[in-house]
Amino acid sequence: MSVTTEERPPGEGPPADASDAHAPADSTPSRWERLRPGRLSIAGGVLGLVFALMSVTPSFVPRGWTMQAVLVALCALSGYAIGAFLGWVYRTLRLPDLPPGARRLTWLVVAVVAVLGLPVAAWFGRAWQLDQREAFGMEPTVPWIWVASPYVGLVIATVLLAVGRAVKGLARLLFGPLVRVVPTRVAWLLAILVTALVTWLVVDGLVVRTALHRLDTAFEATNRGDYPWVSNPDSPFRSGGPESEVSWESIGHEGRDFVWQGLTSAQIARVVDDPEAKDPVLAYVGLGAAESPEARAELAVQELRALGGLERGAVAVAGVTGRGWIDPQASQALQYATHGDVAIVAMQYSYLPSWLAFLVGRDQAAADAEVLINRLRVELTDLPADDRPDLYVFGESLGAFSADSAFTSVEDVSTTTDGALFIGPPNFDPNWKAIQAAREPGSPLWKPLYEDGSLVRVAATARDITDLTFTWRTDSPVIYLVHDSDPVVGWVVDYRAWLDPRGPDTSPFMVAWPVVVFWQATIDQFGATDVPPGHGHVYDDTVVTAWSEIVGPPSLPAEEIEAIRAAIADLPE
Repeated sequence: MSVTTEERPPGEGPPADASDAHAPADSTPSRWERLRPGRLSIAGGVLGLVFALMSVTPSFVPRGWTMQAVLVALCALSGYAIGAFLGWVYRTLRLPDLPPGARRLTWLVVAVVAVLGLPVAAWFGRAWQLDQREAFGMEPTVPWIWVASPYVGLVIATVLLAVGRAVKGLARLLFGPLVRVVPTRVAWLLAILVTALVTWLVVDGLVVRTALHRLDTAFEATNRGDYPWVSNPDSPFRSGGPESEVSWESIGHEGRDFVWQGLTSAQIARVVDDPEAKDPVLAYVGLGAAESPEARAELAVQELRALGGLERGAVAVAGVTGRGWIDPQASQALQYATHGDVAIVAMQYSYLPSWLAFLVGRDQAAADAEVLINRLRVELTDLPADDRPDLYVFGESLGAFSADSAFTSVEDVSTTTDGALFIGPPNFDPNWKAIQAAREPGSPLWKPLYEDGSLVRVAATARDITDLTFTWRTDSPVIYLVHDSDPVVGWVVDYRAWLDPRGPDTSPFMVAWPVVVFWQATIDQFGATDVPPGHGHVYDDTVVTAWSEIVGPPSLPAEEIEAIRAAIADLPE
């Protein structure tokens, strides 16, 4: 494909003659010409259309037509931007331009392919979505409006492109007055810098900061509220109860839900058939309970003492997500697996949802978890060895990242705790990345074999966890639960390596298209939990078996594992 002199971004104007220090006044364009951002890029149009067509292929999890429309817009804009840049490079090399007739013919071909090709591609895309939903055990129904989603995406892309071209028009407008007083190239440089500064000030100052402030205010208000079903259990073993060092109001929206969902000894006894089952201790310190992470960690340890948590057989630190959420399946499975002889402690570091906390508070998540775990380890070390409870750590998603990041390596996790469970770790979890990098040759990126599997295991199913071909050489096992269809784990990775070999839960039609697969994985984040257990970012089927391995030996009886799995099956994600 020949790249042509289409879109002319600032800086591409005719080169100044060596003897021409300043452009003459009569050579400057009119005001209308300065406002016009230039012709559309043929290379950008072609590449944008190609990316839009590629976007209909399946990815990690099924997606609805609205997400597909957004995906088409992102892919089309990315393709256009790359094509426009290639066109600029082509023109910079002063290669021959396409004649006007060839340009018109190229645009006609692009238009025909868009009109006829997009619905055909979308028809195939809808069929692939049906196949993927059926493979996941979901209802195999996809509305026919899915076929129209590419056109909706192109409308979105057109609007956003118009905004971008308006910004470009501002640069051209600034160039006119500047070229009268400075050399042409300097005028273009100044126009670009001023336009970039103005755009940044508008986007950052008026849009981003205002939006973040309003979101912060809204989520802070949410943190003060409650789910309709939540009430204070008023238990001496729970934060906010009669023995607690913190108030019910201070532990926050998700903290109150975590405490409310805690099990009683009677509930545990019925499921595991143990009349000696205990009431678990649930300690939670909210963001507003103290000013600093160190103060909140100290308060969390005081809370454990007050509630009798240090007298339990095990203490588990739960890594929390952005708004302070703790996976109820992982929490209750541990309470059942230990027959209630456990204390779970957590500390809120933010009230923003995970996607926003990832953007603005990821470092804080890791730092707060490290402070809490280190403070608790000091407390446990001061106890007599015979009275010292086991120490576990666990978390899901951003909670897995925060808890795992408190340690320098998986060896550090195993030697300083009595076991750990990290569920769906995000791709930026440093220890998870180290396991992938050091995996045994031949093991997949989504299921890396670390050394001989005797210290760390990566599992997608219960059978992976209890695989008899591996033998634990530690009493402090570390388990990562990972699905090859989980976009949280598979975001921003080497996608070609992720698909080689392809996992059993991955569509045979998923392709590691450059750029496109990144946007597919990004969009898939929003549907990662809208799938049945055993797929995507939903790990309910394996969490009980994982805890059975960690709190053992011996492992729990098979019938008890099934009873616990049934008991937690209907908990909300």
